[in-house]
Amino acid sequence: MSSEPYTEASRLADPCTVAEITLAAALHADADAVFIEPMPMNENSYAITLERGNSVLSTTPLELLLGTAVIARLAFIADLDLAAGHPSSAVLSIRSGTRNADVLITIRPGTNLRADVMVLSHLRKGASITTSGPAPGDAIGSYKVLELLGEGGMGTVFRVEQLADGQRFALKVLRSRVVERDPTAADKFLRDARTASRIRHPNIVDVFDFGHLPDGRPYFVMELLEGESLGTRVGRGALPPADVVTIARQLATALAAAHERGVIHADITPSNVIVLPGTPELHVKLVDFGLAELAGEGVRDEIPDLVLGTPAYISPEQLRGLSPSERSDQYGLGAVLFELLTGHPPFQSPDLRELCMMHVSAPVPAVESPHGPLPPKLVDLVTTCLQKAPKARFPSMRALLVVLEEIERIIDRRGWRRWLSS
Repeated sequence: MSSEPYTEASRLADPCTVAEITLAAALHADADAVFIEPMPMNENSYAITLERGNSVLSTTPLELLLGTAVIARLAFIADLDLAAGHPSSAVLSIRSGTRNADVLITIRPGTNLRADVMVLSHLRKGASITTSGPAPGDAIGSYKVLELLGEGGMGTVFRVEQLADGQRFALKVLRSRVVERDPTAADKFLRDARTASRIRHPNIVDVFDFGHLPDGRPYFVMELLEGESLGTRVGRGALPPADVVTIARQLATALAAAHERGVIHADITPSNVIVLPGTPELHVKLVDFGLAELAGEGVRDEIPDLVLGTPAYISPEQLRGLSPSERSDQYGLGAVLFELLTGHPPFQSPDLRELCMMHVSAPVPAVESPHGPLPPKLVDLVTTCLQKAPKARFPSMRALLVVLEEIERIIDRRGWRRWLSS
């Protein structure tokens, strides 16, 4: 695609024209997605990137002020609040020449404003939704299904092999019942996977490819992580505090990188953290960005009868039906760290509604490790994350990291059993 229209619009510094060209270009280039964001390694300028599948069609640079003004224009036409503390989205119908489509515009606050424009691909009219995932031997795009790896509330994961070179990956398909409950879930699922794939962080799973099954359900292809989940590991008992701090630093660093790009995880649980084998230092990776936001939609005003996320780790504000924020991720991280230290989640009940109410109103339990006394700074960090009011938590994930780094320095200097004197 030629960048001449962008060049002319940039010369005129006309954000309205650039915004219109961006929406039209998505249609005429048959793009799946458009990203307007700071250029890598240079946050003083922006770029408009068009993608199809996992291929970049074009990248056009913009001056910083023009880039932010274009995002503001998209927010205006989509009736989205630029001052919101969380990502916000709206669907628009657009037409350019003889082409028309629905697009999902998402504004992400982060450290710098970002905007995503996803061209929606709805289920074909009359297409039946299958009740089960693909079977071993089936071909999905350029991949062959080898075996089922696992199922969760939102998706089903398969081990697949690339037909061209035999390289193996994990492929996740959105579950049929999610699409049946919310016809827009397919597009949101793919949108969140696409956005998370752009973070590129050593503690976040890499996503390589995207597509749709014949029935319209979306899938994405990610690196195959050979290891055990943190849930499996903590199922054998509480972890040593030094290991917990190591894991906490890696997860907080990954979440800080995501938040700076306007991406919120919204479902931090031990099962969404994979411990990689064969590394000199304990190394974890976070998976499944953005899927809890799908599960939480439609929950308003009261504790729901059914929570599709992970109730043992969900924040009070999400239970009240509010959009998840960066501080919601702090709550999830605090619940995970609580379990790693003590061997059990902060709140437990066989009754779902009672468990949800404990997140909303019960005081934070004492943080006690079977490995012995814990340092006050670590206990304070966990309890701060688990505060009911988001404003009572850390100002940001970076602020939390400052505390973690101080705790790590104490470990290196004294050994964790001497933390009590710090």
